[in-house]
Amino acid sequence: MGLTLSIDVGTTNIKAALVDEAGQLYGKTQKISTALESDASGRAEHDPHRLREALLEVCRRAADRHGSEIDMLALTSYMFGLVLLNQDGEPLTRISTFADTTAQAHFPRFLAAVGDVDDMYLRTGCPPIFQYPANRLHHIGVTQPQIAARTAHVLDSKAFLMHALTGEYVSDYSTANSLGCLDISGRWDESIIGATGFAVGQFPRVLNGLTDKVPLLPAICRHLGVREGTAIAAGLYDGGAVAAAMTGFAEGIGVGNFGTSGMFRIPTPAPVEDLQGGLIQSCLLRPGRFFTGAGINNCTSATNLLLSLLGENLDYLQKTPLSVPGANGVMTFPYFTGERDMIVGNIGTGVVMGLGAASTRDDLARSFLEGIAFSYLLVKNRLDPHRQIEEFRLGGGASANAQWMQIMADVLDLRVCVTQNPEMGIIGAACMARYGEGSDLIECSRRIMREATVFEPIARHAKIYAALAERYFSIRQALRAPLLARLEQSAD
Repeated sequence: MGLTLSIDVGTTNIKAALVDEAGQLYGKTQKISTALESDASGRAEHDPHRLREALLEVCRRAADRHGSEIDMLALTSYMFGLVLLNQDGEPLTRISTFADTTAQAHFPRFLAAVGDVDDMYLRTGCPPIFQYPANRLHHIGVTQPQIAARTAHVLDSKAFLMHALTGEYVSDYSTANSLGCLDISGRWDESIIGATGFAVGQFPRVLNGLTDKVPLLPAICRHLGVREGTAIAAGLYDGGAVAAAMTGFAEGIGVGNFGTSGMFRIPTPAPVEDLQGGLIQSCLLRPGRFFTGAGINNCTSATNLLLSLLGENLDYLQKTPLSVPGANGVMTFPYFTGERDMIVGNIGTGVVMGLGAASTRDDLARSFLEGIAFSYLLVKNRLDPHRQIEEFRLGGGASANAQWMQIMADVLDLRVCVTQNPEMGIIGAACMARYGEGSDLIECSRRIMREATVFEPIARHAKIYAALAERYFSIRQALRAPLLARLEQSAD
């Protein structure tokens, strides 16, 4: 029986574990914290040297004494990462993440440099929102020309980690897509990259993460105790890896991740256009295959703020019965780090409405959970206007909160199927590395999901939320004007 050493690099932790051929964890998951460096400027970055050291250490711990049984490695990592390297492969910047807002105010200048914004969206499948690193690249070129002049390699998070393990500058289509300048056929877009002030030749080679593997450096093989020539699968981004473990990208099933950020996606054979809303991203898995939907910036990042303000811990949200559906009129619009659409986008901030003298902290807390659920509903409505999705499958740390998952089922009016395994990214990456994208992957994912917990929508609650949703989205649409006014005021 061969083992896969599978690695999952998130914004808060880097994890690694051994996975057997049936998609089951073999031994203990190893974890090292990769806390973001942040400050009042909006930075949310990883130190690349520390991340590389953590990668090698967590892999060594996971391999332990099983090197001779490991026949491949697998890697999944977060979207929207960006790091610049010099000719010698040394970082010139830290690795910025989706939570980084330093280039938020710069976004209009980037759009002006691009010109036809709608055409950029149609060519890449990526809506024009500030989180895409193409905007950060333009910002660096304008504000730090000395760094731009020394840049030899423009890398996403996957490409940086693959270089550390293989010595090659390679990424996969899904992670490369998150830079915002890869076209829907899988080629780097010369026009967009040229607008940033950089060149196509500085970007990594892009691989089919569902099938392609790259040999590890001999020194890495020795470090891990594996056979020389052992290869690592290019894999997909973290949300794609979770989906592979939960469905194998089956029809009629939506897939989500529920952690610091979140997602709602479905497989599609072609991009989905959303020019008016600018919400939907058609993430390229490989040419001719897309994982379409949207990310949600604010999930546990929003509730962590809530708990900090209330002086409570996670048990409060998990074990306290929180108010009633609709939170007694309190509505939270949880856009504390902006959102990934054209209405809220780079001008977003948190808004709470409906507080009154009779409001309680339980009303406020429930409104936070409901507000995040409405973010998922907004994506579902755009993706599934004819209600063809039969089930929504969720993974990620926050899916362990049963109260929140029931709210999700009620708001979406959809069966929510939650895995009890917290390591679906690790497992999904390993399953793809072993089985590719065919029927064996689907069968493996079915076995993995047999023990999942199902939350059925409560009819009377779903009816309340259906009535509330129209009001919620109407207010959300109207928020753009005051958010813009706030942005103008803060700039004065």
